[in-house]
Amino acid sequence: MPFGLSKLLSAFAGLLLGMLLSAPLLAQRPGGTGGQRMTGRVYGKVFDASTRKPAEFATVAAYTARQDSLLTGTITRSNGDFTLDQVPVGELRLRVSFIGYKTLERTFTLSREKLELDLGNLMLEPDVETLKAVEVTGERSQVVMKVDRRVYNVEKDLSTQGGSAVDVMKNVPGLSVDLDGNVQMRGASPQILVDGRPSSFTLEQIPAEDIERVEIITNPSVAFDANTTGGIINVVLKRSNKPGYSGTLQGGLGTNNRYQSSGNINMKEGPWSFNASANFNTSSNLTDGNTKRTDLSNGQSTGYFNQNNESNATRTMAGGRLGTEWQVSNRNTWVASAGFRSHTNEGEDEQYYSSTGPGGEPISTGEQLNTQYTSTESYNAMIGFRRRSPKPDKEWSADLTYNSWSRSSKSTFTTSGLNADGTVPENSPRAQENLGGSTYDQLSFQLDVAEPLNERTKIEWGAKANWKLDNTYLNVFVTSPQVGDRVKDSTLSNDFRITDIINAVYGNWIHKLNDHWSLQAGLRFEQTWFVTDVLDKDLQFSYKYPNGLEDLERALFPALYLVRRWDDQREVQFNFSRKISRPNFWQIMPFIQISDSRNIRIGNPVLAPELSNMAEVNYLLPFMNGKSSWLTSAFGRYTDGVITQYAFPLPADSNILVSTFVNGDASWSTGWENTLRVEPIKGLQATLSGTVQYTSVALGGAQAGTRNEGFIWNSKLVVSYRMPDGWSMQANGEYEGPRIIPQGTTLPQYGLDLSVSKEFNKRLQAVLSVNDVFYTRRWGNTLETDTFIQENYRRREQRFARLTVTWRFGEQNTSLLRRRQQRREGGGEGDGMEF
Repeated sequence: MPFGLSKLLSAFAGLLLGMLLSAPLLAQRPGGTGGQRMTGRVYGKVFDASTRKPAEFATVAAYTARQDSLLTGTITRSNGDFTLDQVPVGELRLRVSFIGYKTLERTFTLSREKLELDLGNLMLEPDVETLKAVEVTGERSQVVMKVDRRVYNVEKDLSTQGGSAVDVMKNVPGLSVDLDGNVQMRGASPQILVDGRPSSFTLEQIPAEDIERVEIITNPSVAFDANTTGGIINVVLKRSNKPGYSGTLQGGLGTNNRYQSSGNINMKEGPWSFNASANFNTSSNLTDGNTKRTDLSNGQSTGYFNQNNESNATRTMAGGRLGTEWQVSNRNTWVASAGFRSHTNEGEDEQYYSSTGPGGEPISTGEQLNTQYTSTESYNAMIGFRRRSPKPDKEWSADLTYNSWSRSSKSTFTTSGLNADGTVPENSPRAQENLGGSTYDQLSFQLDVAEPLNERTKIEWGAKANWKLDNTYLNVFVTSPQVGDRVKDSTLSNDFRITDIINAVYGNWIHKLNDHWSLQAGLRFEQTWFVTDVLDKDLQFSYKYPNGLEDLERALFPALYLVRRWDDQREVQFNFSRKISRPNFWQIMPFIQISDSRNIRIGNPVLAPELSNMAEVNYLLPFMNGKSSWLTSAFGRYTDGVITQYAFPLPADSNILVSTFVNGDASWSTGWENTLRVEPIKGLQATLSGTVQYTSVALGGAQAGTRNEGFIWNSKLVVSYRMPDGWSMQANGEYEGPRIIPQGTTLPQYGLDLSVSKEFNKRLQAVLSVNDVFYTRRWGNTLETDTFIQENYRRREQRFARLTVTWRFGEQNTSLLRRRQQRREGGGEGDGMEF
């Protein structure tokens, strides 16, 4: 068993043991969570109003509000707790009675949107008038779009079945995915969370069938990390708290040697809930690429370079996760989870190139063969506790998260060429071998508290501590006629240790000004300490915010939100916040990530964070009785020390172009984003989104301060139609215009996916999808400087077709142990009530 996996399992076992040992510290009572469709759950506590002590053995029953028909009931426990499971949705009446006390009645409403309700502390009084009925109304229906976020329900997207979270992201309105599977929103990189917490899992490692929904927040409040210039993408994994058990089994196959299988199961019995899942998928991709370059001197061409690429790569991923929830009482809950993912990537890239002079005369030809093998393992474990109060909206939660990640890689680059006269260049043949690896461990603790002060005012506060240690090394060995056999290249080799510590506290003040206006003001203080030690060169690069009283403004992040709501569910929000954007792993990793005879790409370990001021105006307009909605947003962002791409000739060989990331000068952008969701006829849904943005970005003084600016735009359309006899169809299309970068623009990118599904019954479904129907998706850029003009592109995936079959199983809203006991006792109706 891998050492990391054994650590993870030991940690998970420790988490469960800690939960069990904590039982004596809390009131113990079996609890349940209601279903999410036709039945729900209500709970509360009953007290003697005169003594303020819990009322034991009081009878609690739920009735229909109109016909006064008994639905379900129970008796209170020694601590006064009660829980009613499997309560039908609708307007209902609760009756609490006990000998010597006046019967207490309350009306309440459960709806499909609110299936769990805390009725608070209920007081039984010996001699008072009957309390007036209090009606608790459910929340409004959940919509895809809200004024402060967008919610994307993954299970409704046919094209993602059998895919990964990367496939999900490319369909979400307002998001774009690049060649490496990285996500951008409004031209910036968002923070990726899994179930609201940081994770070592990459999007490519998370199977789409594990995802319930994706939440997109464009300008998060101070309750979230300040490292959210690009917003937040929260991937919410599937988990069911329905009594009973449920699960799915899925298998798929497709062109390009695509095979996939997965399974998950959810179980709930009494106060315990469990979930588990496992998955495996593999695929091969045969893709192409091209590079064209013109070398310049004083504006005149000095030569041309052309290269064609053919790549063949095989990716294999596997993993699983375990989770449990223990409801100690109605208001106290422990949760724990653990997960493991592995990812291997093996492939080769054949490159054929030629160089010609300014008149097109041949100079040289050659070929390069690149091979790569990469293996990655990721581990995650979390334990958390949540305490809710009978007072509405009063609660606190705390959790501890551990992430571990390891990566090993081996790459070879073999180049051979010929001059036009048939002679061999002095540096040919040349072989390069890269041996590298990375490991990181991350520990994060978070505390969140919500405290209502009165009916109109609430405060939120919390704290977070995050520690991360990253070790990265790369050894480069070169064999050529010039240097000899397998000589280590100290220029390209390196050994880094990165220490990243972030501590934060925050406070939010939320006030309802009147029936329509509300205000939220908050401040986050975030201490950053980032140190890069170059171990093999005895160098150190670091930044610390604040450093004493210096750079205090780089540690303070205010935010202000003003919201106006109308009775017809229209909303408008004005917001402002200050954010920081720290470089991601791929931007600082000093590995050669792509290499050919004329181009290499490498990270920059001394990148500093960029700081941004952001403002938005969002307006949400539901129409057609809430079946359709329009969300429009005007936004602006000013960034200091922007992280941007930069290309320059390699000092040792000006023919080789190095692409990396640097901190540029100030950058600003402003834009208009729209998302329109309509249901014109029954069964037909369409979501159209688009963004128009003007961007101005510049390099720093060390890179000559080159500035570029202009308009960029993108659009996305998703159309689905549900037909009779269980048939459904879906089309996903997108267009992303050229994006502004300091030395040029990216290439436009567009594509179309088609899917069709058949539901044979409630349990069995088959989906056939075709990705990139017209094989148009490719990523690249055009760069223009005084010394060269270059255009290049590469593809991420080959066009493919995939068939996925899903089988759902289980029985909900039932007690497994109770049914077994009834069978042992000789049966029974199974629907009696235990009073």
